[in-house]
Amino acid sequence: MRFIRLDENNKVVGIRIGKKIVDGEIQSDIGELGQIMQPNGTFTDPEPESATPQPTLEDKVNYLFYKAKGLVD
Repeated sequence: MRFIRLDENNKVVGIRIGKKIVDGEIQSDIGELGQIMQPNGTFTDPEPESATPQPTLEDKVNYLFYKAKGLVD
C-alpha cells in the first residue's frame, strides 16, 4: 500500500510504501511530493514562484544610500 504525509497546508511532504499506516499518514494511490491536496481529494501542482525577484535588504539600503547622495531619483 502507498501512504502519503501532508503538511499543515495539505502539501505532500512524504510518500511511503508499506503494509500498515503510521500516525499522520493517509492512504493514497495518487499525490506526488510538492503537490497540494484539494478538498475533493485531487492533487494539483502549486502555483509557480514569482518570476520577479524581490528586492533584498541590501538592495534597499543601497537605494537609500544612493538616493541620499542624489545619484538616483
